Amino acid sequence: MPAVTELADRRDPVARWWFRVGVAVAMGVAVLLAVGLSCGLLTGHPIGAADNGDGARLYCGAGLAPATPSGRANWQGGVVLTFDRVPPCADPIPSSAGVLLRVAAHAGAGPWSLTRLGWLYTLLAAGVGGLAAWAASRAGPLRVLALVPALAPLADPSFTRFFLSAYSEPAGLLGCVTVLCGAAVVCVTERAHRAERTIAILLLAGGGVLAATAKTAYLPVLAVAAVVCALTAVPVRRGERHRYDRVGPLAVAVLAVVVVAGPTSAALSWQDRHYPGVNAYDLIYTTVLPGVPDATTALGLPEAAADHAGEAFYPGPVTSVPGAGVVATAPGPEQRLAWQVLATHPAAALHALGIALQATRGDELTYLPGRPWTPQTSAVSLGQVVGEQGANGPSLRAWLDGMRLPWLSSALVLLGVLVGAAGLWRRRAAWSWFARIAGLAAVSAVPLAALAVAGDGYFEIAKHVWPAAYLVDVSALALLGALVSAIAERLRRPSRPASEAGRLTAELDLTGEPVN
Repeated sequence: MPAVTELADRRDPVARWWFRVGVAVAMGVAVLLAVGLSCGLLTGHPIGAADNGDGARLYCGAGLAPATPSGRANWQGGVVLTFDRVPPCADPIPSSAGVLLRVAAHAGAGPWSLTRLGWLYTLLAAGVGGLAAWAASRAGPLRVLALVPALAPLADPSFTRFFLSAYSEPAGLLGCVTVLCGAAVVCVTERAHRAERTIAILLLAGGGVLAATAKTAYLPVLAVAAVVCALTAVPVRRGERHRYDRVGPLAVAVLAVVVVAGPTSAALSWQDRHYPGVNAYDLIYTTVLPGVPDATTALGLPEAAADHAGEAFYPGPVTSVPGAGVVATAPGPEQRLAWQVLATHPAAALHALGIALQATRGDELTYLPGRPWTPQTSAVSLGQVVGEQGANGPSLRAWLDGMRLPWLSSALVLLGVLVGAAGLWRRRAAWSWFARIAGLAAVSAVPLAALAVAGDGYFEIAKHVWPAAYLVDVSALALLGALVSAIAERLRRPSRPASEAGRLTAELDLTGEPVN
């Protein structure tokens, strides 16, 4: 692989530059085709994600209204693609997904199609892939393969169909993709590659901000991106080492955190205004009480509340549920008490995290239809929509119990963390590129899953851990890449002199420091 790098470096600089542009264009086109085909934009048969009621939070702010007889998009039995233009509402949810929706709906008059939003996400994903490929190819064209684990899941309709939806999740997914592409560029470039490392920092910070402002539950993505930025060196002066080489990336990381603070506060305030007590109720009744049946005393609830363990706030009314009034009166304190109960019962907390990771296996989200809505489509009854939604305990348990290898996601995350740590230790090995990406994806998936449970219990758990499902898939693909590259390196080593093999496998660590 480094031999290819040497050949590339010996080319005429102009020819090398155009070659790298060709690599970037090829990657961008590949991503565009993968997304466009998987969600049906290129085939003329779009596949989206039907609205569950969350869509109105975003499309009303863009001045859109579903073109359905009921004027609603939720639970129509299909994806409502056509919208009419109306005056924007006064208080949409603050989200980067809303910003992208307004951009897609900005121009034009008359009916608007959700496919325009799908194309916007597709082009943005292709742009990220192409830009990252240009940067990664600086050290050799084969190093672009390090981007494959982050980009390959975009060929899966389970992920790309959300680009045709009015959810906040697709902006979070695009943010995760961008962060991992930036991290991959850091892994395969050298400290001296100033322009390429700068692009990587911008991808990391931009992706982290995009994800964190999509939903507050995605803040861990920004935290991981900020840490990688802070550990990455970008030369202050070309060809020279300088003690301030990490100041720039660190400043970008701090700036990203500061930028997100305002939107995060606004999103939390919006949630408190519009859905007071819902998340606290779901956390207590779907997660804490099933895991710790005697927690009613600590929570200040009547003992009869334990009889309703597993029942979520939706779809039915909860006014008659014992203890519901207590939660509604003081949702904030009750939610904090629930966290304290889980903290004092680590077995229950670990079990809840295991269920969240297991729920990443349900990334298909079959309870949200993918086919477009037509006037002939039969609407579904909300009371009948269960399974991954977790609307009641028995259906959720039945869904989880029906999975083969329920421990697979947890095992992949653990293996990803261990192999990622090994990749940091064995920095000279070529397989460490993939190993570190696997570890980074795994480390990011765990807090996303934990926050999903801590925020809303088991209600719609598969949807809430859906970005974590993408990260688990990336970790699995990166682990496979590490295995294949390690085998290839092992098979190649005996045919070369030891000195040459050592030279060809010498790499730099994540921060750009040379290994002695």
